[in-house]
Amino acid sequence: MKMVIGIMVLAAAVAVLPARAAEKASIAYLEGTVTLNGSPASVGDDVPAGALVQTGADSLCQIVFNARNIIHIAADTTLRLDPALVSRGATLQKGTIAMVLRNLAPAGPGDIRFTIKTATTVAGVRGTCFLVKVEDDNNTYICCCNGAIHLEGTSGEFTRNLAAPHHREVRVTKSAAGLSMTAAPMLYHSDADVEAIAARIGEKIDWTKIDK
Repeated sequence: MKMVIGIMVLAAAVAVLPARAAEKASIAYLEGTVTLNGSPASVGDDVPAGALVQTGADSLCQIVFNARNIIHIAADTTLRLDPALVSRGATLQKGTIAMVLRNLAPAGPGDIRFTIKTATTVAGVRGTCFLVKVEDDNNTYICCCNGAIHLEGTSGEFTRNLAAPHHREVRVTKSAAGLSMTAAPMLYHSDADVEAIAARIGEKIDWTKIDK
């Protein structure tokens, strides 16, 4: 039986939009082979809710929504955006994404604003900068790059809050015994990688404080 991990991201924004304001999502940058709903994608293409974005080998795509939120989609990745609103979240079917979120719609204290799901694990995340990689069918790697993250198993396997000004990494593993979470080393990205993603939306990362 498949378990699903929802990675819910709550990020404090310097400026926020009304919860039901019209949103704008588009491809800000790409390299290599990228498809949007099965067709070749180009810089400037609008990205609708529910869109399927796929990157090939040695390819990448960056989607900006509501001006100051960015999804970096690495090579060999398949990402399905939320069918209602891009700003609600997405499902990571395979591969790697990194995000810097600075302009999410307001929510009440402790409420989730953005949700990421994978097909093998369950977690809830708060933070403005994070990375998620589906390593294989049984392992999902998560880094809270700069912010606060809430992780939880959908069946109550675990609940944990993580907060870090400068990277904190875990791996969630599915086995016959259920889901488990362990500490992991820093993999797949660097400070410079995160800073470059943030720069695409005119933001800087302050590694000395927790942005949440």
